[in-house]
Amino acid sequence: MFNRTKKYNRLPDRELIGLFKSENDMNAVGELFKRYSHLVASIAIGILKNEQSAKDVVQDIFEVVVQDLKKYDVQNFNAWIYSVTKFHCFKVKKGPSVLNSDQEIESKDDFEDVLENELLLQKRVRSLQNSLSEIKPVQRKCVELFYFKGWSYKEIAEKTGYDLKEIKSHIQNGKRNLKLLLDNSGK
Repeated sequence: MFNRTKKYNRLPDRELIGLFKSENDMNAVGELFKRYSHLVASIAIGILKNEQSAKDVVQDIFEVVVQDLKKYDVQNFNAWIYSVTKFHCFKVKKGPSVLNSDQEIESKDDFEDVLENELLLQKRVRSLQNSLSEIKPVQRKCVELFYFKGWSYKEIAEKTGYDLKEIKSHIQNGKRNLKLLLDNSGK
């Protein structure tokens, strides 16, 4: 069992998802839970402002994960679990439909703030996607594989044939060039 657990902690998220989907391997989901429960808890505490409710949400979210991973093609687990958690927390925060008017207003204001932040985030993502097309193809490939697909340096090296030093350099230069492009597009 120890070797099996050790095997899981070395696998990237998408391979764990694949194991779960193809073999119904709950150990793979357990590894994802181990990796991301702190993120889910942090988001839940930040939104709910209640430690016990946050603990309950952590359990709820991973029940959702077990159900939804089979339904959806999740490419970036980190981003996906972040969105699922935020959505779930705001549903929990809203509570039962018999809220008094003050709670409804507070919840509506919170929802509008979240919606505004989400729209701003989507705008930034579009700007980032546009800027990605303007950096060198080798930098774009390394940045996309590392940040958007969640690949390790080793996986990128195997896929591209670049050595680790080159990959780190392409990612660093790509990030710097993206920052310059994004800063200039905002002016």
